[in-house]
Amino acid sequence: MKKADPFILKLENLRVGYGQPGHPKEGVVYGPLNAEIGTPEMIGIIGRNGIGKSTLLRTLAGIQNALSGKIIIRGQESTKISRSVRAMLISYVSTEAIHVQNLRVLELVSMGRFPYTNWFGKLTAGDHVIIDDSIERTGIAHLLDKPVYQLSDGERQKVMIARALAQDTPVIILDEPTAFLDLPARHETLRLLNNLSRHKNKLIIFSTHDLSIAMDEVDKLWLMTDEGLKEGAPEDLLLNQGFRKLFNNSDLDFDSRSLVFRFSRDLKRRITIVADEKYVIFTRKAMERIGYKTAKNEKTDYTITVKTDNAGPMWFVTGPDLQRSFNSIYQLTSFFRQEF
Repeated sequence: MKKADPFILKLENLRVGYGQPGHPKEGVVYGPLNAEIGTPEMIGIIGRNGIGKSTLLRTLAGIQNALSGKIIIRGQESTKISRSVRAMLISYVSTEAIHVQNLRVLELVSMGRFPYTNWFGKLTAGDHVIIDDSIERTGIAHLLDKPVYQLSDGERQKVMIARALAQDTPVIILDEPTAFLDLPARHETLRLLNNLSRHKNKLIIFSTHDLSIAMDEVDKLWLMTDEGLKEGAPEDLLLNQGFRKLFNNSDLDFDSRSLVFRFSRDLKRRITIVADEKYVIFTRKAMERIGYKTAKNEKTDYTITVKTDNAGPMWFVTGPDLQRSFNSIYQLTSFFRQEF
């Protein structure tokens, strides 16, 4: 008896691109790729513009054909299953807006049940249970009667995720789910996807440029570089400097102290900061912006000391023939910019 394939998704020597496989004008965008995913988890795909993130996702979702290699979903090779079966295995959320004048949110979410309905599209009691659960988990109950074209970007993204959830597939693929969203909505969207992966046992694969936000939510990153696919937990890629492959020929680098990506700066002047950790972080960040590097265990010309009381923090600067105080970081940096 053949053993069941333990992997949710496998990629075997997959090459993605455009044109017909084997045709002289076929255009390989990326590959070959090899990957195995055995458990429901959240995977973020990052890489420079044009490297093939969207092409890969569209190929995984079956929207375009692979040029070569295999995509195996729950033990089934994607080219050997029908579109209706594929729709029960993978759901896809794109960045494209839906322009249907009279379509309401409840109707759009209900469309996620299309792989399971009969020719007349009639929903069963079981379908309604799944739709209601998708609505509750994405927090869109207050939007159900609203026309889709009236939704904000953040609302529309939640509705599209609800539709994908109603489709009840083991794999959900999203192309740039945080595109066009403001900062709170970006965080909220990835937190929602994280919760769905955890509590609904979904394999969620998405592309993003919001690397700092994604690092807080994903289980694994796929880093698409010119040298091939690098994968691992965000911390693995940081420890082995995998992200340097992404930022070749760029001044952008990862700051291991603040755990954010920042442009490198020419910091020639040095200062000492004496304060609690919170004030050290904020003061250092502001001073680096104007060209000062925080020195450790060495003497510098100027020392910034932060003291707090009931009135709030104060920044005291001491140096050669200098003793000044400021009640905000803005005043502090303005003084250094003007005087030095």
